[in-house]
Amino acid sequence: MDWRGIGAALLAVELAVGLAGPAEAGAFTLEHGRTKLFLTGVLNSGDHYFDADGRLKRRGIYRKYDLQLYGEHGLREGLTVFGSAGLQRIKTKDGASFERAGLGRTEFGLRAKMFERVGWIGSVQGSAVIAGAKKGPDLAVVGETDDQFDGRVLVARSFEAFGKPAFVDLAAGYRVRTGDPADEARFDATFGVRPSPRLLVMAQSFNTIGVARWRGPYALRQRIYKLQGAAIYDLTDNWSLIGAAFCTPAGRDALDERGATFGVGLKF
Repeated sequence: MDWRGIGAALLAVELAVGLAGPAEAGAFTLEHGRTKLFLTGVLNSGDHYFDADGRLKRRGIYRKYDLQLYGEHGLREGLTVFGSAGLQRIKTKDGASFERAGLGRTEFGLRAKMFERVGWIGSVQGSAVIAGAKKGPDLAVVGETDDQFDGRVLVARSFEAFGKPAFVDLAAGYRVRTGDPADEARFDATFGVRPSPRLLVMAQSFNTIGVARWRGPYALRQRIYKLQGAAIYDLTDNWSLIGAAFCTPAGRDALDERGATFGVGLKF
């Protein structure tokens, strides 16, 4: 089952595509009136899980497919509104078979630039995440039915690496989860470099730490550590292709998720 709901899939896409152009300044907010849209498909599977001691064990079949639309718009200089919505299909087999298909999570939020100096940008953001699944006995919806509220502090540094434009992005946040799942502290890092003017490649780390045990039937105290490699290729000044692959090298009370993301981006 998907222990952390939308978690890595949507967040990985948001960071990968939301930072599509920051080897220049302006890593986190768009210029006034500018818009970016991204349509992505995420394939996610996990046939093993990490137990409470971090040991990898085999489990039943888990498959998750997401089709997601993410967008952001510059409301004014230093203030960006963003949002996402999607469809999902989850299949799991652990003794019995379960399946869930329908609306995934919907998110709306604001990102505000706090400071900008030579090579540095700092911002804060907050968002609300609304669940698309309803609570029930189906194992395919565990971790998918809670509404969430997320706050983050973000800092980026632009520089040159090997003579090419590059950046490092760091984010620290706290996510309040309603219902059974425990609240989460989140720490993410991205290193990106442009080996050519049209190609951006990134190495990313996404880390989730449950601050307590889950309530309800699953007494989980999660630790989830994910790695992702991503690339964005600009076909034109407006259209881009997106590709990424992710894995879970370690965790506790967490699914060993592996998968890939493919999509297109449009900016205007």
